[in-house]
Amino acid sequence: MSEKSITRRDFLKGSAAAVATASAGRAMAQGTGSPASRRPSLVRAAIIGPGSQGTMLLGQAVKIPGVKFVAVCDIYDPHREKALKVAEGAEPYTDYRKMLERKDIDAVVIATPLYLHAPMTIDALNAGKHVFCEKMMAYTVDQAKAMGRAAKSTKKILQLGHQRHANEGYHHAYRMINQDKVCGKVTQIKAQWHRNGSWRRAIPDPAYEKLLNWRMYKEYSHGLMAELGSHQIDVVNWFLNAVPISVMAAGGIDYWKDGRSTYDNISVIFEYPNGVKCVYTSITTNEHEGYTEEFMGDQGTLIVNPDKGLLFREPKADSLVWAPLAHKDASKGKDAIILDAGATRKDREKSEGEAITSAKKNDYYEELVEFFDCVRTGKEPRCNPQVALNACVPCIMANKAAETGKKIKLTPKMYEI
Repeated sequence: MSEKSITRRDFLKGSAAAVATASAGRAMAQGTGSPASRRPSLVRAAIIGPGSQGTMLLGQAVKIPGVKFVAVCDIYDPHREKALKVAEGAEPYTDYRKMLERKDIDAVVIATPLYLHAPMTIDALNAGKHVFCEKMMAYTVDQAKAMGRAAKSTKKILQLGHQRHANEGYHHAYRMINQDKVCGKVTQIKAQWHRNGSWRRAIPDPAYEKLLNWRMYKEYSHGLMAELGSHQIDVVNWFLNAVPISVMAAGGIDYWKDGRSTYDNISVIFEYPNGVKCVYTSITTNEHEGYTEEFMGDQGTLIVNPDKGLLFREPKADSLVWAPLAHKDASKGKDAIILDAGATRKDREKSEGEAITSAKKNDYYEELVEFFDCVRTGKEPRCNPQVALNACVPCIMANKAAETGKKIKLTPKMYEI
């Protein structure tokens, strides 16, 4: 197949790394996973869509002991050829359905454009494969629910790629907020993912614009909310042990006048139960402070990102027993306690018996380790279909709120698989 001849029909027939023509899970699934007698010691895996994200995942997955990639599938020749260099000895495919016919494949990693997540995931589950699918879960809420139902009916593992669930710093921060109550009562959250750049990828030929820059087109993606915001709303849901009950938003294509149809900026207000509000912004014109989630309570503020956490105590707050021993930092003109999963260890180990390690790990590697472990054991992954749906619904509805200019209620039924 020549690269310039790729059509939408070809794309749906093949796998895809891009478009043609163009975070509180359950401990154990009820009946999820294969019987112990059929759980493989060596997991044979395949990948559909090894573009930039997919190839990065593949590079991490091939390092995991007991995992062997036997097939790679993509309709775009350069992506497929690059993946074959990472997964040595794997067989190449351009038609993912043909690849799924193989009986020796136990699990599939899917890293295709958003609008293909659901059909490819459901096809893979129905073919008897366990699935790791990149975030956001699906292009529509109904598709996301169909993915969850397919996983349940086939009794196969379905894990979604919100990798903060594999970050020990986030687990540490969760405990600090929910068990140690370092912020007191959380009343407000501010989250952001700010960049200064067009988000456009270089292309070898204008014919590949939508093939490689699919994130910028509504027919294939939900833009910033799907690709960036879903990670952070997943974290807010997780830390609050709740989901949004309403959303209002404003967005636009106000800076990058380059033919895109997804927003280059969006500002959102999510309302959670008990009056808690989350203000979320994603922009492409300023990268100050990058990406963070900021939890504000009547006793303090905890600012988290994948690298570290910072705790700012309110002036009226009671002192923490372990605070004098913690690693301190000066930030924004104030003293902050660094919560890097090891900073508060000393006194807490003695007084509460809680050991917190501080080893730096790769979140993508760790989430894939969890996935393949779940394939072997039948355990439910932390980022299971329900957790992923809980992030998918608010992000899709945030875009709808921005488009309509209306506040949208998010009902419990929307979150039911």
